[in-house]
Amino acid sequence: MDTSPNDADSRQALLEQLIVALSRLARPAKAQIACLAALGAEQSVDELALELDDVAEAALSTPGLLSVGQQDLLRDLDRRLEAMSGPEHADLWSQRGLGTSPAWTQVRATARAILVELHAEPAASC
Repeated sequence: MDTSPNDADSRQALLEQLIVALSRLARPAKAQIACLAALGAEQSVDELALELDDVAEAALSTPGLLSVGQQDLLRDLDRRLEAMSGPEHADLWSQRGLGTSPAWTQVRATARAILVELHAEPAASC
């Protein structure tokens, strides 16, 4: 395994990106909506999932970055979000759905569990 500073820096940056994405998914619905507004994507609830999707694949394919348990939780979160996709679930991808859906409650709980397993403090800001 390459242990050069650039490799270590890349791995750390990837882990930090994962923590930010998980932190946004773990926040209460009102805080998620505020984050989306800060990103200029207030009406794009799917941005929360897209952000995780961008980094999760890279994190899962980086050897040694995540433990097996952390990988399993991340895959579970990805499956939960995937099960929520499609036109038949469009109501889940609204601000109302974000605040009222039990599916989003489970997403938040899973994201928090991953942060605990990572021994990571949730990112303080959006």
